[in-house]
Amino acid sequence: MCEWIEESDSEGNYIRTKKYEGKLYVSLIPGNIKDHLEKIDSMEVREDDTFILSYPKSGTHWVFTIASMLRTGKSTYIGSPQFLDYNDVEVLDKLPSPRLFASHMTFDRLPRQVREGKGKVFVVSRNPKDVAVSLYTFLLKLNQADFSGSWEGFLRFYMEGKMLYGSWFQTLFDWEETEATYKGDNVMYLVYEDMKQDLLSNVNKMASFLGVTYDQSFLEEVTDRCTFKTMVKTIIDEIKPQDQEFIHRMSDEKKLPIYRKGEVGDWKNHFTVAQNEVFDKLYQEKMRNSKCKFRFE
Repeated sequence: MCEWIEESDSEGNYIRTKKYEGKLYVSLIPGNIKDHLEKIDSMEVREDDTFILSYPKSGTHWVFTIASMLRTGKSTYIGSPQFLDYNDVEVLDKLPSPRLFASHMTFDRLPRQVREGKGKVFVVSRNPKDVAVSLYTFLLKLNQADFSGSWEGFLRFYMEGKMLYGSWFQTLFDWEETEATYKGDNVMYLVYEDMKQDLLSNVNKMASFLGVTYDQSFLEEVTDRCTFKTMVKTIIDEIKPQDQEFIHRMSDEKKLPIYRKGEVGDWKNHFTVAQNEVFDKLYQEKMRNSKCKFRFE
């Protein structure tokens, strides 16, 4: 059974989510979560479908844009991804190939046929401090009433896992379990900080994973088009209909509230010394059995 979860504190910080089978979801999921997830589970998947999974603000649109260029063979911006989470499956079924979807849900919530090896999946992760800052500033730009409050209040909710899509840590652990137990070869794991450090190498690896072959000059062109600076300018100059739909539905701004700085280590401009010490203690405790290592600067 789906239930609304509302958290607030004495300082006026507030967050609202939906809860189903022990997991937290964003309120935008249409209708009954159980029915929506069942439709996703039984969704007909095509061989050239691509899925991008991530915790919010971990590089979803970035990876989507790269993957779309590799799938289409054109280094043009095609707009924002179609989210499994927010769109009716009946609408997604009618989209032309190659289809690219995004989701902030975990692997177990993807269509059954994907979990049986059909289509391709990119899983993107990013260090939790930069995620926190990016997610906080993003939520402040939305016209949804799911969060209101200060940075300090947000960080407290975030560290407690009382967040849209739940805990960053638990999401990472779910992906680690998938990597350890899933025997299919249709999942590739990407790290935001690694992509920032050497984007061309990651673009090459993504192309190989998708099974597409291009001249190195095209892969370099994709890389140039998908640097953060270029993408920020592109979405202003080449805004697409699905971007307009996103803006109209979610934000009071006149531009996509997606891209901010994209820098590794920007968290230093927001965390106080005390907040950083508390977060580091939590990180060490939570990650003691994890094999994942993140760069924070």
